[in-house]
Amino acid sequence: MEDIFLFRTTRLSGRPPRPSALGLYRRLFGGTGESDLDRDIQDWDRHRIAPWTLTHAGHDVGVGGFHIGFADEGLEVLFHFVPEVWGQGLASEFLAAALDHARLDLRETRFFGRVGADDTASWRIMDRAGFKETSVDETGVRTMRLS
Repeated sequence: MEDIFLFRTTRLSGRPPRPSALGLYRRLFGGTGESDLDRDIQDWDRHRIAPWTLTHAGHDVGVGGFHIGFADEGLEVLFHFVPEVWGQGLASEFLAAALDHARLDLRETRFFGRVGADDTASWRIMDRAGFKETSVDETGVRTMRLS
């Protein structure tokens, strides 16, 4: 099957979620990888909005994109990369381009994301993109919003 890339940055390409991404999902999300991928495939089939499988230099290196924030206003943005590409600026590049894509193609202006208690790198990336912390839950997960 030929890859269909629907999202591109200078160094990243994104394709819709599909079963062949299961190994990447398991690597990134552990025991919830299969159910996370199933949810993303269903969301893509229903709404055409779900995280993309991200490729860099010919290799699948991450998952990033959006979930519809039914209970929250706007789109939930998320990004997860394999450790081998951390520190290369791919997450910042992804976030900027994904927000542009959502504003131009999806006509969305409100965004939020959730950042784990110990994930200071993602917090910094979102902070630099203009997200502001709006709440912290009992486990330390921070919700950040951009509008």
